[in-house]
Amino acid sequence: MWRLGLGRSRRRIVNDFVAAKATTAARAIAYEAADQRTFRRLCGYGAIVDDGAGRYHLDAGRLGAFRGAVRRRAAAIAATSGVVASAAAAATVFALAE
Repeated sequence: MWRLGLGRSRRRIVNDFVAAKATTAARAIAYEAADQRTFRRLCGYGAIVDDGAGRYHLDAGRLGAFRGAVRRRAAAIAATSGVVASAAAAATVFALAE
């Protein structure tokens, strides 16, 4: 459930930058995020760029790459969970068949 909160927090931060039209270095804004962890994560990935003077702007290209990485990680977790569940079900069936 807390994962949904992280997505909501990320969307809130991105929406704040889009609403302020802070999508280029020339339109960078001072920003204080309510969720510092998510904000630092976006900065670390390069989706939010610091100009060095405490002003930030959104890099849409890096944000798209970040979202793709999040989706790939979620798909890998789901696939791994499915394989583990299938193996457990098969082991149960074989154990019951003996």
